[in-house]
Amino acid sequence: MSSAARSPSTGAPSDDAHDRRLLSGVVGQAGAVTVAVTGGAASAAQALVNGRLATGLGTPVAAALVSNGLATVLLLVISVASPAVRTSLRRILRERLPWWCYLGGVIGAVSVAGTAFAAPILGVALFTVVSVCGTGVGGLAADRAGLGAAGRLPVSAGRVAGAALAVVAMAVAQAGHAAAGVALGVMAFVLVLGMGRSVQAALNARLAAVARNVGAASLVNATVGTLALALGAGVLATAGALPFAGWPTTWWAYLGGALALVVTGANMIAARSIGVLRTVLAALSGQLVCGIALDALVPSEPMPTRWLLLGSVLMVLAVTVSSVTAARDKQTSISR
Repeated sequence: MSSAARSPSTGAPSDDAHDRRLLSGVVGQAGAVTVAVTGGAASAAQALVNGRLATGLGTPVAAALVSNGLATVLLLVISVASPAVRTSLRRILRERLPWWCYLGGVIGAVSVAGTAFAAPILGVALFTVVSVCGTGVGGLAADRAGLGAAGRLPVSAGRVAGAALAVVAMAVAQAGHAAAGVALGVMAFVLVLGMGRSVQAALNARLAAVARNVGAASLVNATVGTLALALGAGVLATAGALPFAGWPTTWWAYLGGALALVVTGANMIAARSIGVLRTVLAALSGQLVCGIALDALVPSEPMPTRWLLLGSVLMVLAVTVSSVTAARDKQTSISR
């Protein structure tokens, strides 16, 4: 067993290694992969749902506020029922982290609103490809700046190659898009959103490292995001720039918050059983396959093209290259 999987004080297996073996025994390796794929599919469905909610309400800001607000309420219910979450929340308060560590919630709020705006225009599958490209490129910058809990990490040639391949995949996926002029501007916006997600993930990792509980970290993140959206919506409403078209009658348009919790929970369970690398690959596969299926099955979504399918395959390859390189870099740093 490697030193990373043992307690530094006793040499006994660490809690993380114990949890991984326990969860592997409960859900099994194949079950953990299925959980990760389900989380990725839920992420694609969330983009569609939030886009439909934005269309119904009349603005993506209102849709993001409703989605984030529902997720916050669900997490509050969980925290009331879970002593572990309440203990972790008190731990966060005692730690008194710098204010910028809580900006992950604000970035997440902007991401939800941006998803509600852009997903209906690009389609779920193309939105996913562009967003993942931005996340990969932004991840290089976040690691180099040391925003995550692991501190400053080197940018290796392999990870740069993975990010470059992601850019190629994005370019291939959008080839022949029917609304090329509009799509390029929206794609640039989604690319920035994807970069922001890397920063959000790094900041949330710091928060989770202090909380030692994903539920508590998620609650803080969702609460900050909901407050930021409420403030933004209030400013827009005061200026008369927040149109309201009425509440959508489609019941599933309100599932965005619940789907966000499914994504978080699936990633947590799968990563502790099969590791981060396999979780990322399985989740991305589920996200892309579900996105393509939703585009093909939902009448209002753009039909997937052969270029989009090829770009999706290239994006999986790009994530594989980046993830394998990141895992190798982490192992190297541990051995030193």
